[in-house]
Amino acid sequence: MKRTPLYDEHEKLGAKFTEFSGWEMPVQYTSIIDEHTVVRTNVGMFDTSHMGTFIVTGEDSEKFLNHVTLGNMSGLPDKKARYSMILNENGGIKDDIIVYKFGKEYMIVVNAGNLNKDFEWLSKHIQNIDVKIENISNDISLLAIQGPKAVSILQSIADNDITSMKYFTVSELKLKISDAKFCRIARTGYTGEDGFEIFISKDKASELWERLISLSVKPCGLGCRDTLRLEACMPLHGHEIDENINPIEAGFQKTINWENDFIGKNKLLPLKDKPLRKLIAFECLSGIARNSNEVFLGDKKVGYVTSGSFSPTFKKVIGMALIDADVQSDNLKVVIHNNKRKIKILPKPFYKRQK
Repeated sequence: MKRTPLYDEHEKLGAKFTEFSGWEMPVQYTSIIDEHTVVRTNVGMFDTSHMGTFIVTGEDSEKFLNHVTLGNMSGLPDKKARYSMILNENGGIKDDIIVYKFGKEYMIVVNAGNLNKDFEWLSKHIQNIDVKIENISNDISLLAIQGPKAVSILQSIADNDITSMKYFTVSELKLKISDAKFCRIARTGYTGEDGFEIFISKDKASELWERLISLSVKPCGLGCRDTLRLEACMPLHGHEIDENINPIEAGFQKTINWENDFIGKNKLLPLKDKPLRKLIAFECLSGIARNSNEVFLGDKKVGYVTSGSFSPTFKKVIGMALIDADVQSDNLKVVIHNNKRKIKILPKPFYKRQK
């Protein structure tokens, strides 16, 4: 398995490891509930260096991104970010991504398990246009600092103002502790909390990690990252989104720019107002529903669970499921260990932070 530049730091802290998309990653240091609660109430940090980062440059970059993603990158202001998706020819979701505009270049963050596939797919569509795509994933580390106190903690070690940064913006980051060759900060995250993601030269990652620990920032693993994102109803690739699920049924209709001629558009047009499936959020009234558990309405199977877990914030079992679009009844049950258990549909997201 691959390891991030911070692997030795995790080992020193006694982290428990797990395999994730070919990487040996910390799943927890103390407990999932403890780490989850710290992010919701204080500040925690994650090593997300397994994620992929590409740089796209060239005169035709905007036109290229408008074709290979479903979002509109035309007019994306400098230092702004946009959530988007890469689709296949059938309209299925190859990956969900964030695109950052930084001067004359675009920075794209992709999921770890799709890094090589995404790079090959994007490169394949650079034909007779002025576009260059560079994979800088091996040159940098990515740290996510998340929670209500993330701003004050990071500002204490930053030489430039980050407190005025808006959500989904990106900036250069000048650190008091280190002069990194590459260092950018984005006000983005995958927890539903306020916070930042820092892209830094990999040789400076350990120095930043140790400094943040000295400031009482708690290291957190992938276990609580999953419960945090589930409470915020953020999708996980291979669960709420994959190549057999389209962005309309996954609930991302608003991210689609129908003006552009993007890959997969023709397959999505007939489903624009008539999706075949829909993604719902639910509370499990007994038992814990897990990914792939079947959902029934009476004796008819109407879908399956995409994610399910105990919610440390709400102290109940929650989940998301992909079900037939025409299902209106709330009398749904999920099969857990061969028993049908009642679930209650709830509005998305379960958790929304107070601003």
